[in-house]
Parts: sequence; C-alpha cells; structure tokens
Amino acid sequence: MTIIKVAILGDSEVGKTSFSERWTKGTFPDPALLRTTVGVSFDTIRTELTNGMNVTLSVWDFGGQKRFIETLKQMVDGAKAGVLFFDASYLPSLDSLYNYWVPLVQDHGGWDMTGGDGWRFILVGNKIDLLGDDFSEVESEMDSFCEKYNTESALISAKTGVGLEQLDLKFKQVIKRALES
Repeated sequence: MTIIKVAILGDSEVGKTSFSERWTKGTFPDPALLRTTVGVSFDTIRTELTNGMNVTLSVWDFGGQKRFIETLKQMVDGAKAGVLFFDASYLPSLDSLYNYWVPLVQDHGGWDMTGGDGWRFILVGNKIDLLGDDFSEVESEMDSFCEKYNTESALISAKTGVGLEQLDLKFKQVIKRALES
C-alpha cells in the first residue's frame, strides 16, 4: 500500500488537532483534554481514492508555535500534500498563512506556491460553527488566497463535522493528482 505524507499547517488554536482526530478517528476530542500540540503529532488514515487506489495517509499535525520552527522546517520535507488551516472566526490566522506558513512551505518544503505547486494544498477555514449565518467576508478572503496560490478551499467545523465530507473528497483528488505527477 502506498503511504503519502500529509502536512497540516497553521497557527496554534485554529483546530488542527481537533480536525486531525475527527478526520482520522471520526471523533471530536474532549475539550477538557485538549492541549496545544508541541512540535508535531502523527496519525494515519487509510482511504480509497476516486480511481479506486487504496492509500495510507501519514498525517503530520504540526504545532503552531514558532519556537519549534527549526524542527518543523525539516519535518515539512517529503510531504506530498497538505492542509493550510486557519480559524474562520479569527481572520488574522489567515494572514499568518500568507506571512508565515506559505513562506515556510516554499523555503523548506520544496514547493513554489506562486509558481504552480499550490494545488497540493487545501485552504481550510475551521470553526464555522462560531460564525453565525454570514460567511461572506471569510469566503471573499479565502477566494483571494485560492486565486493567488491556485488552491482548493473548504469551510468546516471540526467540532460538528460540517464540511468534512466535502473536504475529504477534495483531498482525495489532490492526493490522486500528487501520485500522478
């Protein structure tokens, strides 16, 4: 079976670990037990791609603390795809993707995000359960990001599970394309 390394990147407290647990185990972690990820945590998920191929995704959930950046720089290497994660209820976390995480990916992951490698990533806005009914500002900001880097996007709530099925389908297509390139 093919193993694909996947990087989940974004600031602390945007819900990366909650998403990773919901995605790989189907459960939302007990909020009382949640702690900020220090360095990186790992998980796996087996999935079937749209072409019928079975793969194992090695999910690397990178802690968002910049004090561990030297370690993270090395760990981004070798990933075939990734998720750029932000808190949809706190737009400065999207700015951090522009200003910090995308440059990290370009400098240490070997991808040229503005030169055509952005398709390997999906921009994910988490915590939509905190937004109410108006997603227009978040969607507009996401559209700008996706246009600049040629990424797909998804709005989700790791807490409620809303949007995860759509994200999973998009991600399977990214993985299929990564294997073909």
